[in-house]
Amino acid sequence: MLLRRILTIFALAAIAAAATTTPVLAAPAGGVGAMATSTCNKWISYNGADVPAYGSNVNCTLRRGNVNSAVFQLQVTMNVCYEWTLRSKGVYPLTGDSNFGPTTEKALKAVQAAESIPADGVYGPYTRSAIYHQRSNGGVPCLQVP
Repeated sequence: MLLRRILTIFALAAIAAAATTTPVLAAPAGGVGAMATSTCNKWISYNGADVPAYGSNVNCTLRRGNVNSAVFQLQVTMNVCYEWTLRSKGVYPLTGDSNFGPTTEKALKAVQAAESIPADGVYGPYTRSAIYHQRSNGGVPCLQVP
């Protein structure tokens, strides 16, 4: 009977310890701001500009290795809105091949630096709201979106 009580106490203590233990998770590469959810996989018209998106969600990321139409739109946007910046880095015109390779990464880092934001080469919500995007329907060629 005493042994059963002792085992029960140890079992309950183990369960309580497991329930209160919080796993420690490392921050993703690129810092906490890189925790945006999905990879952008297309582009949509958002607040008057053509913006990379995942479904209807513009809170998504693009990085080296992605290949899709969202990358194509980012490449077009950088060509249209940041010609001088890309020329100064020797990457203009940026080929609109939908492939986020080293040249697109270099171009994005240059654009991020031009806008005085961390130049990590990853497109996410912070970069989206800081850079200019190609306008959807003519007029002024570029605008910022929230």
